[in-house]
Amino acid sequence: MNKSFSDPTPQPRHPPRWADRLLCWLTPTDLLEELQGDLHEQFAQQVDQVGPWRARWWYGLEALKVIRPYYLRRRVASLANWQKEYLPKRLATTRPYFTPEHLSPSLHNPAMIRNYFKIAWRNLWKNKLFSVVNILSLSLSMAVGVILFTGLKATFDTDHFHPKLNQLVRILTQETNEGVQTKWASAPLPLATQLNSVSFVEKTVKVRLAGKHNLQTDKGDVPIDIKFSEPSFFDVFGFNLLSGSAQSLANNPTSLLLTQKTAEKIFGSTNVLGHTVQFENLGYYTVGGIIQDPPLETHLPIEAMLSIRSAELLEKKGAISSISQDWGGFKSSAIYARLKSDGNLEQLNATLQNYTRKLDKSHLQFLAQPIEDITPGKIDLKSNPHAGASWEDVKTQLFIILSLTLLAAFNYISLALARAFSRAQEVGVRKIIGATRGQVIGQFLMESTLVALCALFFTVPCVTILAHYIPDMDDVTFTWDIAFVVGLITYALITGLVAGAFPAWLLSAFQPIQVLRKMKTIKLFRGVAVYKALIVVQFSVTILFMILVVIVADYDRKNNAIISSTVPSNVLTLDLKGENYQNLQNEISGLSQVETTLATNWYYEPIKLGKDSVTLNDKTLEVNYVSIDPRAIETEGIRLLAGQNFPSTMPLSTEQYVLVNEAAAKVLASKSETLVGQNLLLDSASVQVIGILPNEIIGQQLPLIYRYLPNEITTLTIKIKPHTEMEATKAIQSVWKDHFPEKTANLYNLKEYRYSGEISGEMEIFGGSALIIMIIAALGILGIASYSVETRTKELGIRKVMGASNVKLVWIITKNFGILMLIAGLIGVPAGLFCGDLLRKEMGSYLDLGLINISIAFALVAIVGLLTVLSQTIRAGQIEPVKVLKAD
Repeated sequence: MNKSFSDPTPQPRHPPRWADRLLCWLTPTDLLEELQGDLHEQFAQQVDQVGPWRARWWYGLEALKVIRPYYLRRRVASLANWQKEYLPKRLATTRPYFTPEHLSPSLHNPAMIRNYFKIAWRNLWKNKLFSVVNILSLSLSMAVGVILFTGLKATFDTDHFHPKLNQLVRILTQETNEGVQTKWASAPLPLATQLNSVSFVEKTVKVRLAGKHNLQTDKGDVPIDIKFSEPSFFDVFGFNLLSGSAQSLANNPTSLLLTQKTAEKIFGSTNVLGHTVQFENLGYYTVGGIIQDPPLETHLPIEAMLSIRSAELLEKKGAISSISQDWGGFKSSAIYARLKSDGNLEQLNATLQNYTRKLDKSHLQFLAQPIEDITPGKIDLKSNPHAGASWEDVKTQLFIILSLTLLAAFNYISLALARAFSRAQEVGVRKIIGATRGQVIGQFLMESTLVALCALFFTVPCVTILAHYIPDMDDVTFTWDIAFVVGLITYALITGLVAGAFPAWLLSAFQPIQVLRKMKTIKLFRGVAVYKALIVVQFSVTILFMILVVIVADYDRKNNAIISSTVPSNVLTLDLKGENYQNLQNEISGLSQVETTLATNWYYEPIKLGKDSVTLNDKTLEVNYVSIDPRAIETEGIRLLAGQNFPSTMPLSTEQYVLVNEAAAKVLASKSETLVGQNLLLDSASVQVIGILPNEIIGQQLPLIYRYLPNEITTLTIKIKPHTEMEATKAIQSVWKDHFPEKTANLYNLKEYRYSGEISGEMEIFGGSALIIMIIAALGILGIASYSVETRTKELGIRKVMGASNVKLVWIITKNFGILMLIAGLIGVPAGLFCGDLLRKEMGSYLDLGLINISIAFALVAIVGLLTVLSQTIRAGQIEPVKVLKAD
């Protein structure tokens, strides 16, 4: 039997409407009919083969595929205008490839950025020399910036290791004296007792600042900074004890807490609990704990801590000043408090107004300062030595960082432009195949940013190493947190963008037709004169610093030669530590190893200086003086320029005579020879000038007055017999111990102790600055020299055809840079002489500003600069005219 079956529900045989609409929106009008017709035919076939639902899915996917060509067309749409402008002869009937109806997007999407990075890395790897020079140049400039960044980071990290930081405050004192207000970062100790009764004050801490005291060891005295405090110090602040107990400060007045660093400096170890030490003038103390070194900088650095009870006992003995109950002795003490909440600050300031004090000559008011506000430091706040850089210093450092960024950018720009011709064809080809100017700029900025990041990679470890050789940087502590790392990366990115902006803008402006037809005739920029001016400035500054380096090096060389020939190697110095020395000197003079002893603060140069006002003929000046043994002049065989030496018998109670050196004589009198015999008013006493000594042959030549003041003598200078230093040292220490058993003898070899032969601080500063500036200047001129050779290639080829020799071609390019060096010399040499003269006023007339030193300095800079130029201009002699001129 035949069965009849009903037809199934009819399936849709038309494509999805949204897909058709998407096609109409994305496809150009002239392509829409053909593309849509083909897709409809294939859709009908898909319906028969796989069914209508799968066919609709297929059609939707095909419609979505049109999105990519759509954006590709938009990407190059701006080139349609270029077609009309530079291809006017194109047939009007020819359909343009580009569609000007849509603007070109930037397409700075992740995929394109990855492409930028890949191409940038390939270019840097391909041009290794260029990349290395650029990275080193940026690293050098960025290194100082990173060092400044670490200093700024350490400043802003100060005290951020304390718990409940937002609840900690320091009490400040505002002193009003005769209408003048002065703020002090300190407070009187009696105020702490008053604060303990305030309900919202959780805890208080008293800290007494005792300053440096000599800790006596077998190897001599070690100055240690001492603070007196109480056990609550470790509850309020984030300082931790590695060993021992903070309670020992309350239980035992002879307990001493040392930091890790101090313990290692004194004992070489931190396992020193129970060891006994002696502080000069304070007594014996037992180590009761070791304080862990703080992880960050602090405004309250600690080396050693004693108890407040110990300070009160020392006050009774008269060893230290009595301020425990004195409201006027606030300048060497501090009070800290922890509030129950950070919202109590205003309430505390209101409460402090109730504790104002009226003293004999001043009026005291108190206010609270949050610990977080201590750094950066406040200039108007007295007794605040460890608060870090001030806001003015922070702004100055930021300005220096900006200047270094621009300096680094200049060198990168010059080197990038020197390679412009090798990149011009690349730019032209990129534009021909559809790249927009924005995309070309993005590519070059990616390269400069990649160079800056590579430079940062090399800069950070270099800075870590250099920090150990930079004064005050070795002890700087900061955290490598996310904020700091992001800051360094941001600094590198900004440097890269600033450095790459101008080359990217310039190279992206190339027009493909000009580049691909006559690339060598293109002038990159008209401002070459600006770059030449910058080169002159750079080398002028380099010459200035090199002059200072040469004259200071010459000064050090001569000074070391004088020291070597003048100061005997068998002279010892003994610090008298304020003790009466007559009996000690007599006994040391009787030792068999000793030849002579002098009680003097001067030995060829001042050991300790004083300063007094001197009045002569209504002329008053502040002049340095030294206390000298009357026998020192005769013993050392120094000849006076005029007058006579001190008499053999000098009164101890009154001062009658003085000597002056030549520099002081010139300052005090118009004619130095007339000064002998005249009376001076020195420290309100009338004294007679009886002789004039020559200026010091060692060290700085300061105006000096030589006085005999036995009470101010601080040093015994002991000349011993040759080859007896070990025996003499033991004998002198034994004599010292007999006279002053409670104090350690500080005995040193004068030549080894004062004249170690190390490089002077001035030489380190000027030498380091000159080296950095010279390298930066050399890298800058390297790019300009290379650019000059590239732009004059055609001219050099013609000259070679006309018969010019290789040497002549090199000279044609190099002579212009030689002229720049001469111009830099005309500016840098007078500037160096001016700065050298200022330096000579500080260091003395032995600083030689003669023709030889100046010539050496200029020659060194000129040779380095010209050798750098020749490394590029020597290519001018290797030009092959056939290859250069065949394109024309």
